[in-house]
Amino acid sequence: MSVSGFSIQWALEDLLSDRARAVQHALVILQASKTATWDELAEVMRTDPERASSIRLGVNLPLEDLENLDAHEQTVRGLRRGVGDRPSVITTVAECTTCLRWAFLAGSAPPKSRPWTIDCKGTVTKIGPPDHTLLARD
Repeated sequence: MSVSGFSIQWALEDLLSDRARAVQHALVILQASKTATWDELAEVMRTDPERASSIRLGVNLPLEDLENLDAHEQTVRGLRRGVGDRPSVITTVAECTTCLRWAFLAGSAPPKSRPWTIDCKGTVTKIGPPDHTLLARD
C-alpha cells in the first residue's frame, strides 16, 4: 500500500508562549496525519512504519520546535480533533497572554472572565491552528 504524503509550510507568530507554539504545531500535525489525538498519532508512529516515515518527512519542523513539542507533551496529549466528514478542533487550550496560566478548552470561545486568578488583568486567548499551508505530495 502506498502512503500519500504531505508537507507543512508553517507561518506561526513570533510572540507565542512555548506552550501555545506546541499546541499550534500539534493541531496542524494532527490534521495532516488525520489523527484525532496525540496518543493516536503515537500509536501510528509505533505501528505503521511507512505512514510514520511519511509523517516525519511532512512535519517540516526544526529540532528546537520538535523539542518544544516533547517539553509540552502532557498538554498536547489533551488536544482532540474531529476526523472524518467534519474535521475540526474539539479540545484546545486557552491561555492568559500575561501570566501564561492555561486550561483545556472545549468549545469555540475562551471564557470572558479570567477563571484562574483575580490579580492578573491579562487577556485569555484560544490557541487554535496557526496560519499554515498543507501541501499534498506523492
